[in-house]
Amino acid sequence: MERANVSTISPSKLYAMQSQGGKIDLLDVRTGMEYSSGHIPGAKLLTLDVISDESLIEHLGDPKERDTASIYVTCQSGFRAQQAVEQLHESGYQNLVLVEGGTEGWEKAGLPVKRCGKVISLERQVQIAIGSLLLLKVFFGFTLHEVFFLAGALIGAGLIMAGVTRWCGMARLIATMPWNRNNNCAEKAFV
Repeated sequence: MERANVSTISPSKLYAMQSQGGKIDLLDVRTGMEYSSGHIPGAKLLTLDVISDESLIEHLGDPKERDTASIYVTCQSGFRAQQAVEQLHESGYQNLVLVEGGTEGWEKAGLPVKRCGKVISLERQVQIAIGSLLLLKVFFGFTLHEVFFLAGALIGAGLIMAGVTRWCGMARLIATMPWNRNNNCAEKAFV
C-alpha cells in the first residue's frame, strides 16, 4: 500500500483562503461533541469512525470524477487527521492537505472558532476514565480481593500499547458514547 503524499497548510494561510470567499472542502474528523465545542468555521464533521468509501462519495463525490480541488483535513491536534488522510488516499482521493496543529493550532493562531456547546475533550475523557478505573481497582483490591490489583497492570499495559501504536481502544470506545455523538451545531455536518 502506497503512503499518501500529503501537504500541510498553516492556519493563517487557510484563514486567508477562506476570507477570499472560495469554496474549500474542510473536514473535521473529531467526535460530534468535540466539533460542537469548537471548530474551524466552514469545517464539516465527518467523524473518523464513519469514514468509508460510501460516506466519502456521498459527501465529497466520486474521487474519479472529482476536480483537482484540495481536501483540507483537521482534528484536534493532527493525529486523527493523518489517519483520515490515509483513509481518503486509500479511497482514491488526491490533493489532501493537513491543517497544521489542527483546531488547537487554529485557536493558538488567534483565529475565530465556531462554538455550539461545551464538552470535555476526548483526551481528557480518556484520562478521567482510566483514573477512575485505577481508583476502583485499588479500592476493590483492598476491600474485596487482591486479584483486582492485577487489573491495574492490564490498564498499564494498555497505556503502553496505546503509546507505542498511537491507537487507543479506550478513546475509540469513549468516542462512541452518546454524549460524544451529539452534534447540535447549526452548521450542517456529515455523520
